[in-house]
Amino acid sequence: LRGIQNGAMYDDGPNPLPNEDSAPAAFDFSTMRPGRIFTMAGEQYRYLENQGSGNHLIIRNNVISNARFHNQESFIDTWYSGLDASVRNMVQPVANTFTTGAIPHEDVTWTDGTINRPTNLHDFPEADADVSRVVPGGTPRAFPLSVADVTRLFGNRQERRLPHIPPYGAYWMLRTPGASGHGWIVSMGGWMGGDRLNTWGGPEGGARPALIINQ
Repeated sequence: LRGIQNGAMYDDGPNPLPNEDSAPAAFDFSTMRPGRIFTMAGEQYRYLENQGSGNHLIIRNNVISNARFHNQESFIDTWYSGLDASVRNMVQPVANTFTTGAIPHEDVTWTDGTINRPTNLHDFPEADADVSRVVPGGTPRAFPLSVADVTRLFGNRQERRLPHIPPYGAYWMLRTPGASGHGWIVSMGGWMGGDRLNTWGGPEGGARPALIINQ
């Protein structure tokens, strides 16, 4: 009966239940499914992807409020420095600086509104290639996801939402710039968009740090 909570099955091995705060050693990430929520060393995360060679991409299941697109890295760095050492010891290096490209919002074509994914990322080759991965010689750190990451890792608008954050959910910043002075975000409703000024923001949303950990 351990795998049943509130009518949902968690059939991914012996991992602790989503709200059961546990040490990293309690988890077997190789058995996790994309979308699985888990709580590790005082922070709740969403499992995104098994990247092979023991590397796993995860993202915080909450935001760092008030971060703007243009200053989110400093908010994320501060959050990362406060993580439990047992988590930081698992974190793998990523690029010291991401080659993000830029995607003007008005130049994007889309699937239907339920899915809401870009269909022409190939028109922006740098942004299309900006995929979060381990980079030997890089820096172990937390980072925001790119438009390319979100497009491939989240199947639709509902998967991108953070409805558990009161009162209406929260928006979160990506790392991909839009047109000059703009940046891409995921809205409270899960919509992707690059038409916000890079100084826009407030307490209703902010940065959502991701990590690549190794086990």
